[in-house]
Amino acid sequence: MPRELLRRTGMLAVAAVLAACAAPPPAPAPAPVVAPKPKTDRVTLLPQADGTPSAVVVRPTTGGSETLLSTPFATASISAASVETSVGNADQVRARYKDLYEAMPPARRSYLVYFDTGGDRLTAESAQRLNDILAEIAKLPAPEVLVIGHTDTVGSAVINDDISMQRARIVRNRLVERGIDPQRIEAVGRGWRELLVPTREGVAEARNRRVEIQVR
Repeated sequence: MPRELLRRTGMLAVAAVLAACAAPPPAPAPAPVVAPKPKTDRVTLLPQADGTPSAVVVRPTTGGSETLLSTPFATASISAASVETSVGNADQVRARYKDLYEAMPPARRSYLVYFDTGGDRLTAESAQRLNDILAEIAKLPAPEVLVIGHTDTVGSAVINDDISMQRARIVRNRLVERGIDPQRIEAVGRGWRELLVPTREGVAEARNRRVEIQVR
């Protein structure tokens, strides 16, 4: 075979190999189509802090029959066409919503102490109770405290405004003595405007002669 013909034959063979190498790879198999999961909302009924009953009404997102949740820790899973309910407990709900629970501000604490009639002297029982309350508050890292003084309806409104403020200041001073930052304590007097036990004027109701300590 002539040398020129061999050269051309060799070049054609190399060209064929290169063409084979340059061929595009086979197309990948199409990915399977996965239907999206239907959207489901979830509502969980938490108990009230004071134990009073509560409830919530839910319904499917496209409308339909209502479902009443009235049991603490009951959960409704709400889709477009239906509502499925279940009842858990405090531990289960806390585990499910751990991040939300940790992000919640601390619950407000409220305490009451009572005073003898006509002045700013605590009753003997409340004097001891106040010591225990102050010890609890002092354990908190950065409490914000609202101290609200109240009176009964004996005497004039002006006098009772002064007495209620005196009572609030007594408690505020005790908090400061315990090391609570005075900038984080607000004291106000409400006189007889917010009676715990409604009475007519001139009634010496012991439960109205009080200071409420709200802590957050």
